[in-house]
Amino acid sequence: MTTLAAIAFDPGIRGILVTLVGVVVLGGAVYMLLASNTGIRLGFLLTLAALFGWLFSLGLFWWIYGIGLIGQDPSWNEVEINFDRETPAQTAELRDLPPHDELPDPNELLLTYEAENPEIRERIEFSEGEGWEPETLTDLVTLVPELKPELDEQVLNDWRILSESDARRGETVSAADAALAENQVFGSNTSPASYTVKDVFLTGGKMTDEPEVVDGERGMLEAAWNRVLSTLNPTNPTLHGAVTVQRNLEFEVPAGEAPPPPQIDERASTVTVVFERNLGYRRLVPALFTIFTGVLFFVFVWMLHTRDRHATAKREEWDPSAEPANVPARV
Repeated sequence: MTTLAAIAFDPGIRGILVTLVGVVVLGGAVYMLLASNTGIRLGFLLTLAALFGWLFSLGLFWWIYGIGLIGQDPSWNEVEINFDRETPAQTAELRDLPPHDELPDPNELLLTYEAENPEIRERIEFSEGEGWEPETLTDLVTLVPELKPELDEQVLNDWRILSESDARRGETVSAADAALAENQVFGSNTSPASYTVKDVFLTGGKMTDEPEVVDGERGMLEAAWNRVLSTLNPTNPTLHGAVTVQRNLEFEVPAGEAPPPPQIDERASTVTVVFERNLGYRRLVPALFTIFTGVLFFVFVWMLHTRDRHATAKREEWDPSAEPANVPARV
């Protein structure tokens, strides 16, 4: 009883025993049922063929949808933290990205675009209110996405800025938060409250996978063709990301009072965190599992097929007339 009580409170041992009991009871019950009807050897082959056939089907779903027994997910690997763009960048791609102080003023870009497209003011006032001015390029391309293609091609030198609505921005910023905290860039208590994220840029990767800048700009045929090109392209060009942040001012907050809104320290330099995309191997493990179980399923099915062929040949060779007549037993 003491041993059983110890096992009941140990999740590791209990999990192993539950798994073993499940395999023995479920698999053993099927085997006993088949063996009692078809024989020991044939029942064993049928059980294994059914088991690995089911595992092969399960592995196909895991492989297609990337679920179940999966490998490493895609992630961002930290490459460099550049504290001041006046310092030579170690990453070659970062040298093509203009420093923060050389980027165009977002308010001037908005005024220039508004002069040619006066109707944009109505959208801005409806969304942000009267008198709104963008503080960063991200604010600008989020509200006026029509400016993004021109900004990417003519200013950013093959880099692409991400709007706040782009799902890739959140993942990249999370990776930057982890890298800044791990390296204690703004002190031992570095946290997302220690700095303000300005812009997020990407370069490289498959251009056919880029989302639409303006909803509906691509037709159904163009979107389908881009999907085909992306699927047929076996190579994955290296994808780099860059997140720019600037330190916030530090305030002494009296006990019991709420901290003030974060304010950027204009004297601090803009820090650039550079990442390289690791595509991982999410579907590799289910692919190997599917291939392995598929091979075993084929082997056992082939053994069953071979056995049936031999049995059929034996039945065809049998000649009832060649068998001796039954001799009645003597009394």
